[in-house]
Amino acid sequence: MNAHAIAGLVALNLWLLGVGIAVLFALRGWRSWGELVRLSGVAYIVGVAVNGVVWVWELVVGIDLGLAEIFVTGLAIAVLASLAGYRLGRRLPPRGGWPPVARLSALGAVFGSLIAVYLEALFRSGRLGGLYEFDAWAFWVPKAKAIYFFGGFDHQFFRELINQSYPPLVPALQAAAFHFMGAPDVVTVRLQYWFLFAGFVGAVLGLLSGRVNALFLWPPLLFVLVTPNLVGHALQAQADFPLDEFFAIAALLVALWLMERRDWQLVAASLLLAAAMMTKREGYAFAASVVIAALIVTWRERRAAWPKLVAAGVVAAAATVPWRIFLGVRHLSSGGPELSGTGLLSHGDRAWPSLRLALSTLFDYDLWLVVVPLGLVAVAAAFAAGARRLPAYVALVYVFMVAAFAYGTWAFPSLGFSRNPALNPIVRLTGGFILLTLVLVPLLLSRAWRGRQAPALGLERVVE
Repeated sequence: MNAHAIAGLVALNLWLLGVGIAVLFALRGWRSWGELVRLSGVAYIVGVAVNGVVWVWELVVGIDLGLAEIFVTGLAIAVLASLAGYRLGRRLPPRGGWPPVARLSALGAVFGSLIAVYLEALFRSGRLGGLYEFDAWAFWVPKAKAIYFFGGFDHQFFRELINQSYPPLVPALQAAAFHFMGAPDVVTVRLQYWFLFAGFVGAVLGLLSGRVNALFLWPPLLFVLVTPNLVGHALQAQADFPLDEFFAIAALLVALWLMERRDWQLVAASLLLAAAMMTKREGYAFAASVVIAALIVTWRERRAAWPKLVAAGVVAAAATVPWRIFLGVRHLSSGGPELSGTGLLSHGDRAWPSLRLALSTLFDYDLWLVVVPLGLVAVAAAFAAGARRLPAYVALVYVFMVAAFAYGTWAFPSLGFSRNPALNPIVRLTGGFILLTLVLVPLLLSRAWRGRQAPALGLERVVE
């Protein structure tokens, strides 16, 4: 751990932010420089997602991932996005386009300060941490080291690793971090996860501030951030939390699209769902949960809504095709379930224990406090206040994700009915559910409040 390595990580993430800003310009632009600052977290997450997906494509076709390639790739994405934005009529605001500084409520100031202290403490813990997780040192970081040293996928090395079918977006990101740090520093690389986590928090605040009252935004956000499992595992050098972060922001963007129908939200969600599917196999189930739930709640408007939703899902899934082809060509494991079809029926006795394990993990106070009950109460409150589409969407995503968690244990007899991470990854899987709750509870509570109060109170103001 040294200042040079940390400076390298800062440079990498500033570069990803810059590329993301160019992509955001193509997606929607910004009316003022202050609005760009507000959406900088979204730009960063999108920048990581787009760069990560393109890096995987390059590795698949045999292009080395070195410093030069990282810069050229990012520059190409930024130039193409900027040209696309210009063709779509986007323009930069005038230099004097800074709006008056928004007034921060006392509640926002207090909770914002607490979250800043939380992130600072998390940064310090990341600096002092090590590579202790089995999956991290068994295959995630070794894949990153192989990309760093060999420039790409060494056929023999990757064949000997476990979990060959896991997409390499996270190892590619780790390898990029190694290049910017100047060495494969497996301690400092944990801080890359801090940047991802801070960017995720910034994206949530950027998308929800101005849409929901501070009372419904800041306390739930801090409450979820301090859940025991999140505090203890957010910076692990694995792919679970990057997957959860991509997925949660994508689900939030789809929820906003359901309410506001701004096309950029759906396009950005598609990019993030592609990154989620290129992060871990579970990303396919997560993405399907969001898209199918959105299709169901837009049944009455299917002529207008379904083509866009289907296109977003298809484009996201298509981004993973090169990786699937690569696995087939190299005769590597596809990572499919151990049981399917009649095999599941012959092991039907595993169905209920698998579902019970998923539910008990989600409701485990020692892992997630009472985040899931909070989410269910928010869904019920929104329904009770007369809202339909948003709470139905959230409820359906919840149901589909629980089904996916149960299937993940049922279809793999080698997994025990245990929360022990050495026997079953169920605890890591449920992190996506928790972050989903974090980003959607403020919207649900806002809808519930609006259903009971006069709009003239001005507790929600759309700023798009």
